[in-house]
Formats: sequence, C-alpha cells, structure tokens
Amino acid sequence: MYIMHTEVDNQMETSHYEIDEQRTAELNQPELLVLAARGDPDHFYCILVPSKIHSGCPHCGNPFFRNQGNMHRDFLDVIPRGDDAALITVSVEFRKSKCTAADCGRIYYPSCSFASPYARTTRRLDDAIVRMALREGFTYTETAAMLNGRLSRQAVYRIYHRRIKELGADTSDQTLWFREILKGDTAY
Repeated sequence: MYIMHTEVDNQMETSHYEIDEQRTAELNQPELLVLAARGDPDHFYCILVPSKIHSGCPHCGNPFFRNQGNMHRDFLDVIPRGDDAALITVSVEFRKSKCTAADCGRIYYPSCSFASPYARTTRRLDDAIVRMALREGFTYTETAAMLNGRLSRQAVYRIYHRRIKELGADTSDQTLWFREILKGDTAY
C-alpha cells in the first residue's frame, strides 16, 4: 500500500491509496499513479503524484489557499500492448484550490504536462493522430474510424491542428520538413 501525505490548508492530512504498480508502469505517465482495484484493462483510475500538488497560488504566489473540492477529468490515451496499441480512458482525480489573497481569489488546478490545457486527450494520443495524418496519409474521417468512434472527425481535425500549433510547425507545402515527413524520409 502506498501512503500519500498531502498538505491541505497548512495541516497534514493522510490519504491512503493502494497503487497498482504494474498498471502504473503500463500507463507510463510519470505524473500519474494508477489506483488498484478500480477500473478495467481499458479504464485507468489515477491520482496525480504528490510532487504535482501546488504549494501556493501560481498567479500571485500566495502560499495560503482553500480547498475548493475534488475534480475529476477523463482523458483518452493510447498505450502499447504487444504489437498493437490500445485506446484507453484515464480518469484523473485532483483537488482544485482557491487563493485566499484578497486581490487574487483565483481558483486553480494542478498543472499536468501529459495533456494540453482543457483537452480531453493526452499529448501521446495527439501525437499519434498527427503521425497517422502525416506519415500514413490518413484523412480525419479514417483516423476517427480507427479510434472506434470515440472521437469524431471534427475532434480529430481540432486535435491535429492544435498539436501542430503547439509544436510551432509550419504545415505549408513549401516547408521542407513537411514534405520529408509526407515522403517518409525522416522519423517524426
């Protein structure tokens, strides 16, 4: 059993979580710990690792905050299983906090690098969608069909363009790297 200590409202609180080490290794997201006895092979229930919990307001730096309750978000992700890849759901529980500074009062969440802000897919799945479009030449409709209808064609389109924008890539036909990826000459 893994015992996690978190500091909430400047008091130590002990939360007991039983962590599934094997499924945590299979998920391979350093920020997440998979809870044991919850979920199934295609649904992982997770918590953020303790180091990801804020010690203060990210906006004003005030170390005092108030617990605003627990938040739950589901993300689609892709993991390797044998010679194939599996599309899974990752459910993450975390706390939202409110800054107690009079001039701030913002509500904030722990930041996570495995997904873009406000996204419902992980960066790993986003990158897989970009690779499918650039390397294999799949259309958005074909990509959506390969994801078993869990994402619409329009969602695949938005993910592709959001991830290209995050990478700062120029997708015009005159761009050398874009032509090389389309030909398959270089690794993405």
